[in-house]
Amino acid sequence: MRIRGPFITLFVVALLGGILLLVNLARTPTDSTQAAASNVAPVAAPVQAPAAGAPAAGASAAGASAAAAPKAAAPGAAAPKADAPAAAPFPANARYTGHTDGNTSAIAITVKDNKVSAYLCDGKVIEGWYKGNATDGKLNATGKGTNQLTGSLTDGKLSGTVSAGGRSWTYAAVPVSAPAGLYRAKTATGTTGWVKDSNGQVTGLSDEAGTVKPAPPLDTNTAQAVEGGD
Repeated sequence: MRIRGPFITLFVVALLGGILLLVNLARTPTDSTQAAASNVAPVAAPVQAPAAGAPAAGASAAGASAAAAPKAAAPGAAAPKADAPAAAPFPANARYTGHTDGNTSAIAITVKDNKVSAYLCDGKVIEGWYKGNATDGKLNATGKGTNQLTGSLTDGKLSGTVSAGGRSWTYAAVPVSAPAGLYRAKTATGTTGWVKDSNGQVTGLSDEAGTVKPAPPLDTNTAQAVEGGD
């Protein structure tokens, strides 16, 4: 009995040692595998390239923002033009007197029912009679040969160009009331014309059988007041 006791103890110890050894051997590969796995860097997911012609995600977002934003005008682009105001029509019956540039000649223009009569005179040698139409704030009249009168009405005042004897001038004229205006007297051999402005100044010439000379004083009681279309 004394000899068996030590053998039993050694057997138990050996058996426990074997069990511990088996346990350690079973755990070691698992721990090693886990350690190896922890040391491996994570592999990034592959990035898929966009298909040909397809915008990138950032580009499509930027394009959407650009489409939503209002487009700025190109540098130097002209602003839209506002509609021009309609020209004021001529009064049914009106008189205008004025002067050419440099105050070289007097001019009288009369309008009645869109018909125009006008006279240009420098009181020396230049004169011209004109007849035509006035519509939509503009007038156009012609005279002897190439003599012509054009003009436009702005804020009640007339301005334009007039030609006589191969020469041309610009002019400006303002509305006047009687006795200012255009006057004419006719005889069997000639015609006399006068321009009387709002200051009472009179400029005139007489054409007697082709000979031009200064006009006699104006008598508004005997001379004819010329209206548009006369």
